[in-house]
Amino acid sequence: MPLQRKINLFIVSVLVCCEAARVKKFPPYIQKCHQNDTDFEKCLLKAVQTIKPHLENGIPELRLPKMNPLFLPEVGIDAGAGFIAKFENVEIYDADKFVIKKFDVNLDQNKIKFDLSFPHIRIKAQYSIFGRVLFFNLDGSGPADGNITDCRVIATMNGQRYYQQDKQYLRFISTKIDDIDFGKPEFTFYDLFKNNPELTDQTNRILNSNMPELLSDLRPTLELTVGKTVTEFIGRVFARFSIEELFPK
Repeated sequence: MPLQRKINLFIVSVLVCCEAARVKKFPPYIQKCHQNDTDFEKCLLKAVQTIKPHLENGIPELRLPKMNPLFLPEVGIDAGAGFIAKFENVEIYDADKFVIKKFDVNLDQNKIKFDLSFPHIRIKAQYSIFGRVLFFNLDGSGPADGNITDCRVIATMNGQRYYQQDKQYLRFISTKIDDIDFGKPEFTFYDLFKNNPELTDQTNRILNSNMPELLSDLRPTLELTVGKTVTEFIGRVFARFSIEELFPK
């Protein structure tokens, strides 16, 4: 066989292998919901319940990362008036144990509406805080550890359609938090005052006793952060599969 022909066959083989590697597969345990199903929303809820046990370790087929813990490189909070907080290497535990009350995909309006509650979430991170909180002027950094029980999020994701290789996809451009209940939060910020552990303990007690008011003040910024995280997380699935692949007619 001529050398050039061997080279051509090799190139074709490589291209075929690469194309095979890009083949999109749906997890075998998920039953697809058809757009014309009379119980479309009921089917969606069932599909999400089926997915839940697999979220802990991630679902590569859907481009969903490991969710216990869910890792966020950085979360920033800028509440204005000179208050800035940054959380790095954020680990969120037990977010995969959510309870879903509503998951409605409206393809006509390019929207998703959902209602989720989280019985318990643990958050670990490295924090840095600068600014005035209550009557404290804080300028500290260190490890943070928090627990939130009975948290609930109701939101609407807004998307727009686009074409890629003659297939129609749905890109989510924003997530509006319709309601959020932070439940019962409790956080410990270590080393707030590095040379005064007693003042650090006292400050943590006061912060936690006033946590509902603090979260209320930070609500707009926290809603933006939650919305951005949700948009990216669910958006991964819709970026991977076309509308027709996700929801056949």
